[in-house]
Amino acid sequence: MTDSHATSTSADPSLLESLKLHLEGLKRTQHGQVLYNQIQRGLQKYGHEDGRIELVFVSFLHALLGKYATSPACDPPTRVKARLIQQRLTIYLPRKAPAAARAPRPSSPPRAAPPVEAKSPSPMPERPQHQVPPAPVVEMKPEPVPEPEPKPAPVSEPVAETAPPSAAPAEPEPALRQEKIEALEDSLAGQVTESIAVDRKFGELLENERESLKNLDSPLGEFNDLKQILVKGLNELIEERQSLIEKLSSAGDYLKAVETDRERLRHELSNARKHSLADELTGLAKREVFVKQLEAEIGRVKRYGFALAVAVIDVDNLESVNKRYGRDAGDAVLRCYAGQILGKFRTYDLVARYGGDEFAVLFPNTQKDGAMHALEKARKNAASTFIQLAGRNVPLPSFSSVLTQYSPGEPATALLQRADQTLSQAKIAGYNKMVVALPTA
Repeated sequence: MTDSHATSTSADPSLLESLKLHLEGLKRTQHGQVLYNQIQRGLQKYGHEDGRIELVFVSFLHALLGKYATSPACDPPTRVKARLIQQRLTIYLPRKAPAAARAPRPSSPPRAAPPVEAKSPSPMPERPQHQVPPAPVVEMKPEPVPEPEPKPAPVSEPVAETAPPSAAPAEPEPALRQEKIEALEDSLAGQVTESIAVDRKFGELLENERESLKNLDSPLGEFNDLKQILVKGLNELIEERQSLIEKLSSAGDYLKAVETDRERLRHELSNARKHSLADELTGLAKREVFVKQLEAEIGRVKRYGFALAVAVIDVDNLESVNKRYGRDAGDAVLRCYAGQILGKFRTYDLVARYGGDEFAVLFPNTQKDGAMHALEKARKNAASTFIQLAGRNVPLPSFSSVLTQYSPGEPATALLQRADQTLSQAKIAGYNKMVVALPTA
């Protein structure tokens, strides 16, 4: 009875010999070393001197190896090695009793109740013992179940390391979107490099397994089962390697697509900056927009005979503000003019940033006197405005301006040239000047 009971609860001694050949390969990686140490501790507790291993530990080890083989946090060589060892253990797993044989067991105690209620002289203890022959197997299983300390450690640690942040949604702004694409490209490049290294390790693992098979001595009766297990494992390795090759190919194609998309974005950003309608600092229309609108208004004047006035404004002594308070202070002055001073003109008067410290105003359907009145009002408004520079309230610098009127048949370039020349001459005489430059007959 003792020998048969030991055979039913322990595996063949040849299992331990074959495990030793596989276990040596686990020491090469960090996760494999952790798994190796746990298996060794279990063998010390559940292994026998004659080479037998308790089947309950074989079952536990089979489940533990399955966790390692399927965990994405575990390094690829350890996953492959765990899968091979797990398949080696498959033929030694204890076979479960058929469902038909297990079904009567839970119902047997209730059936003994009617004789007790009938006050039978004896409860017949022999019958339950006679009906449940595999009781010793049930007694053996609970012993190792309370000790699953090796099981959570290796799986929880690798899994905790892999918590990749979820992909963020596409940003609407081109610059942010370009940063996302560059980050994605770097991530993909890292994955491609890792995949190449894993593919190289696959070849090494296959060589190691082949050498292990050469040194493996198994009973002749188990040879066919062992052969099927190894063939299955090698097929899975080949499939995984083929999957890696496909991933590398798709990753390379995707990197090319990302680079193409990045070039397209650069081109779009360049065009957007070149053809932007608004000045970045002040939010006003750019000089090109002003010139096009001036040409359009000249066309309307030719058709309907309306009056048209144009003013060019130059902020006085802005360079001294930049030198004293910094470039940011000069930008603040220009923004103040754009929003608080020139922004008070009529809604259909077009105000544009004409140059570095110059603005231009288009007064459609406006005579000289009406435009002069608007400029005078803006000059008084600027004289009573203060702006904070370097923590102090400083009077807003004054401006000088020139007003000119469109002459029939005159091109837009000639009108603007006359205004520029007149303003340059006026600023020689001093600041805060308002000059009218009427066209010559």
